[in-house]
Amino acid sequence: MTAEFDYLIIGGGIAGTTAAESIREKDQLARIAILNAEPHPLYSKVLIPSYLKGRIDRDKLFLRKISHYNALRIDFFPNIRVASVDAARHEITTYDKKVFSYKKLLVASGGYPLEITEVFSSTAPIDPLRMHTIEDADRIKKIIDEEPAQGWPALGGKKVLVMGEGFIALEFLEIFTLAGFEVHASARTNEWGAEKFGLEGSKIMEENFRKHNIIVHHTAAVSFIRNDEFYLANGDHFKCPYLAAGIGLKRDLSFLSGLAVNKGIVTDEYLRTSNPDIYAAGDIAEYYDIRNNDRRVSGNWTGAFLQGRTAAANMLGGNTIFSAVQGYNLVNMGLNISLVGDTQTEAERTVEFSRADTLVRILIKGGKIIGGVLINRFGDKITLQKLIEEGKLPNDLEKIFS
Repeated sequence: MTAEFDYLIIGGGIAGTTAAESIREKDQLARIAILNAEPHPLYSKVLIPSYLKGRIDRDKLFLRKISHYNALRIDFFPNIRVASVDAARHEITTYDKKVFSYKKLLVASGGYPLEITEVFSSTAPIDPLRMHTIEDADRIKKIIDEEPAQGWPALGGKKVLVMGEGFIALEFLEIFTLAGFEVHASARTNEWGAEKFGLEGSKIMEENFRKHNIIVHHTAAVSFIRNDEFYLANGDHFKCPYLAAGIGLKRDLSFLSGLAVNKGIVTDEYLRTSNPDIYAAGDIAEYYDIRNNDRRVSGNWTGAFLQGRTAAANMLGGNTIFSAVQGYNLVNMGLNISLVGDTQTEAERTVEFSRADTLVRILIKGGKIIGGVLINRFGDKITLQKLIEEGKLPNDLEKIFS
């Protein structure tokens, strides 16, 4: 039997939930459903690090209850994985053989962490620590809370190697430092995080790591693992019971036969896919950025929220362009770090202003500012966002950011 809906949403994260709620706000009669691969209603993935640092209780992660969906007459289906989308028939089929029909479909199924074997070879299976789901968080919390007598000596002590050079890796470094672990970080080059934060940014980061007794291994991609022995590309070799990985996401595009896909689901500036009745939002959407005339995949919470709202407006018949200058801010081990605009596209040139432990790094392409990195310069975030929005490249950048 087919379950029929006007608006069907694959994914119950912030993009999918925002879209469903936005549709209900404008259309009180529509039949709306969310198909969620996880067993839980919406919870905050961006607050998981705060939970693991002991700053909030676990129950504070949850942002919605089932009763909330019921009150809005939004059908919420947990533990549902979509096997295929039949765009011609306006139907989706799940792995447990359920069939749902739709008039408009939003794909907001997000991504999932890269498998460790996709990064390096290992002689034995390894289950790295992640920070993607609440179950991941519970596993880390259990390890942190373990008493030494319950296994630390046998495992070689409270030691962890953190892979990755972005915000997730930074969160792992702080979480395990606060928990009293011996913390190791691997850098693929001679400067940790230089690809994203630049050379000056890397210097600031590494000096802060030293202050917190974090051991950095340079040119040290993990070559392979034998049991709990790590062999790094620079020749370093040491025993370590835990590996924490913040190495990026993959997107499951296998169920989307017939849609244009690349890194994600290809959409226009309205978040509409190559099929006019199917939209995409959140981590899985590769949207057309009219400001920079290229396609982007965005992976932050605020961006996903805004995309969910934009997709909903357009599924209802609107004509709203998604063009937000997105930003992400992190306070980590005493540093205030902001990414503003497009920091993924390779810039044609960069302009940097740094002193002591502060940095303004401006990314320029096509004669305009496309993004930037700020370290301990949070007060400049609005100025930088405005310059990106206006598509300007002032001649007096040094004066503006002095």
